[in-house]
Formats: sequence, structure tokens, C-alpha cells
Amino acid sequence: MAAIPIWKDKVIDLGAASVEFRLTVGGNTIYSGKAIARPGESNAKVRINDICADYLVNVKPALSDRTFASFDLPSFVVQKKSGGTWSNVETVLFYNDWSYNYGFTGNVLSDPINGKVTTAMFILSSAKEISSNVTASYKKSGGSVTTRTTTVSPTPAYGTCLFDVSAVSDTVQITVNSKVYKVVDGCGYRYALYYINAYGGWDQLLVEGNDLEADNLERHIRGNEYVNTTSDQAGMVDYVNEITKTWTLNTGLLTDAEASRMHHLLNSPLVYLFQFAGGGYSYPVIIKTDTCEYKTYKNQGNRMFNYQFTVELAQNRIRR
Repeated sequence: MAAIPIWKDKVIDLGAASVEFRLTVGGNTIYSGKAIARPGESNAKVRINDICADYLVNVKPALSDRTFASFDLPSFVVQKKSGGTWSNVETVLFYNDWSYNYGFTGNVLSDPINGKVTTAMFILSSAKEISSNVTASYKKSGGSVTTRTTTVSPTPAYGTCLFDVSAVSDTVQITVNSKVYKVVDGCGYRYALYYINAYGGWDQLLVEGNDLEADNLERHIRGNEYVNTTSDQAGMVDYVNEITKTWTLNTGLLTDAEASRMHHLLNSPLVYLFQFAGGGYSYPVIIKTDTCEYKTYKNQGNRMFNYQFTVELAQNRIRR
């Protein structure tokens, strides 16, 4: 059964003017109610998207070479009650596409902003209705090509294939699921971002511009009884500091086409900051920038442009 984007309204005709209905997942009821036909209509209808959306879960795949991480696509069963008996009306599969793109018809769900990667990164390539194993083509500087394959089972599948950029030496370009990734010299780069895009697929962005890490502090101070006969007596005590860690990041210069894909990152609800140094840690972060501008060469004064935005660590930290 093919899944449909969660943003597209799915309306179920319950076949009667007044009827009890319910939605189940794995045999468990997640919603129940009574539907009544609108004036002028003979049958009651229900739109189930809002009910189902909370059950579509995004999980970051473990960064491991030539692995496949399938999407969790629950089967939503719509049932109605008639004569004391529940019967199935329709079974629906959704996938986590919030693109509102009426023209999107492809199966590849990854849509990288500029496709630049370093040998310290992994390529995450997502697709729907995958019918066979997925192959990545590693092109070397001399023009020779080495192919590497990720096993996808069972098929057809919805999910993400992962490929280690460093797996083949002297690689300058990698092609996966028709998307081309350019391998650049990683010297001087500190961070990359892995994120869920608007189609529900995973992408990555190398942070090419300057970055600034900062700790924003909320100090909690209480008064303390003291005698000022010596200079080292404290009348105030800083007993705990709440730390909000942020990073201000800058992209490299982008073309109009690349900038048109920045919404995939800036509007994303699930983003990880990957730090190259110190063993390659991934940190969950929240995009704090409140506006996604659709920049072009023309609307930026006929000048090349980049994006600056801030991310905040999605963890609580304190200092006592």
C-alpha cells in the first residue's frame, strides 16, 4: 500500500448520515467519536490527518556506513460501528511530508541545499517506495567510479540509506538516488547539520562560513549574611547558573537554486549539529531564527549572498 503525504487532506466517507467511528493502530484505538453528515450531504465524513500526525515519528538514523533506516509508517485503520459491530472502512498510510508541494511526484525525498560534503560526513539519502537495493557511485579525481550498495529489505520500503563519504579514497563526487554530492576539502570546517526536510527525508549541510559558540547564562543569586571586617566575605551567592548554549552559523555563498532549498533546514523541527572534532558528536538543536527569507541574487541587490542563523542546544544544562 502506497503512503500519502500527511499534509494532503484525507477525507473518509463513513457511508451513513450519523455513525460512530474510531481509528486504530496495531489494534489499539487512538481516537473515537461520532460523525454527523453536513447539511445537504447524505453521508458523514471525517478528515483524519490531524489525528494521525502525532503518530508519525522521526528518528535520526545512526551514522553507520551502508545501512538502511526505515521510516515508521503505522497503518491507520478507520472503522465504523453498525448494529453493535465494528467494521473496517479504510486503511491509510501516511509519510511525514509537510512540503505543501502540489507538483512533487518523485520518489526521492532528499533535497540537499548545495550537496557539499567532506570525508568526515555521511550522506543520508531518503526515498519512498524503494524497490531494490540502493547504490552510491563514488567518482575519483581521475574519473574512475567505484560503486557501493546498501541493502534494502523488505521492499518496497520507505527510509534512509547511509553512505560514509570517506569509504573510497580520492573521491570528488558521489551520486545517490540521482542526487550529486561534491566532496570538498574538509580543512577548517567544524560543523555540519543533519535535518529532516519538508518532504520527510533526511539531508545534510556543511557549515562553510564562520561560526560562534556561546553560553547564555541565567544566574540565580541569593543574599548571604556576612561580616565585612575582611575583604573576602560574600553578601551574595551565585548558587546555580542555567546555561543556554547557542551557535551562530553561516552558510557559504549560495546560488538562487540553492537558496530556494534553505526552507528545508530553517523550517525544520528536527535538526542535529554534528561536530567534526573530538570524536564526531551530534547535538540536538533548535533553529532559533524566526524567519526564512527566500533570497535571490536580484533581491539581495545583485550581490552574492549567504544565510546566518542561530541554533540552540536542545538540552538543559546547569552549573553549580
